[in-house]
Amino acid sequence: MSHPIRRFVAMASPLTSPAVDERTACRMLARELPRSLRDLRVAVMRETLANGVPVSPAALTVVLSVQDEQSEDPLRFTAEGVEQMLWFGIDAFCEELAIGIPPGCGAALHALLATIVRLELLAPGSDPAGELFAAIRGLGVS
Repeated sequence: MSHPIRRFVAMASPLTSPAVDERTACRMLARELPRSLRDLRVAVMRETLANGVPVSPAALTVVLSVQDEQSEDPLRFTAEGVEQMLWFGIDAFCEELAIGIPPGCGAALHALLATIVRLELLAPGSDPAGELFAAIRGLGVS
């Protein structure tokens, strides 16, 4: 199965144009997410705003895009996958699209997982929530 982001980039889209700023690129990425992930993105942003600790919309979009690209089920998370995403997945994804890494990707991933756990959306085959959060903390991200 070809991933929508890859098709989007492979078509020499405006996303890879030097004239596109990072904010516009992230908006374009958000539109490429499946509807369910766009809805989840909104839920995470609402929840973090309500808790007084908002996350960067650009960082959250990149995290969701990376997870959607790297996993058959974007709601299936493993501790190893979380570590890989934070170590090099986000960097490689942003480099491929020629966009800067948005600040706060670790916090966005933490907020995403917190929302997924709270809404009981964690897919079968995922590691326990405690292990996922421990993987983030183990990399010095909160």
